[in-house]
Amino acid sequence: MYTKFKCNGCDRKTEFLWLEQLDTPKGFKAYQCMECGCVGVKNIAEALHIPDSNLDRCKQCGGWQFIGNGCHTCALIGAK
Repeated sequence: MYTKFKCNGCDRKTEFLWLEQLDTPKGFKAYQCMECGCVGVKNIAEALHIPDSNLDRCKQCGGWQFIGNGCHTCALIGAK
């Protein structure tokens, strides 16, 4: 069983294969869509199996974040 996300390439809610050999910032993972082959980077808070009650939107950038953990997107771009 693979983690499911909405693909940025084919727009399907599908399984992703993590590309562990690629170095990514904390809170993000490189992936390959198992439907269309699209390769990209996803915020792990966007996984479809995570309940909405564990997530909220960042007040700074609007990205998804885990409640109480701070925003990985803002940390990455230095917005905070």
